Amino acid sequence: MHVIETGLEVTALVLLAVAARAVFVYFCPYRECRWCRGRRVGRRCWRCKGSKLTMRIGAKHVHKVKLSLRQAWEERP
Repeated sequence: MHVIETGLEVTALVLLAVAARAVFVYFCPYRECRWCRGRRVGRRCWRCKGSKLTMRIGAKHVHKVKLSLRQAWEERP
């Protein structure tokens, strides 16, 4: 029984960490572009296209989930 309880606790902690990361990425989806951090000012970066910001890992998926939940809420009877 102890092994099952430990497995459930680990699963709960992993799900909590994933949920915390999703909330963080939801509120802060962009970060400083690391590719153009040390470059000269006049050049345009291939990754951020000169905006100096790139999306975090998972930000696109969190945004899609947000849009689908909003659409589902609007379509409910």
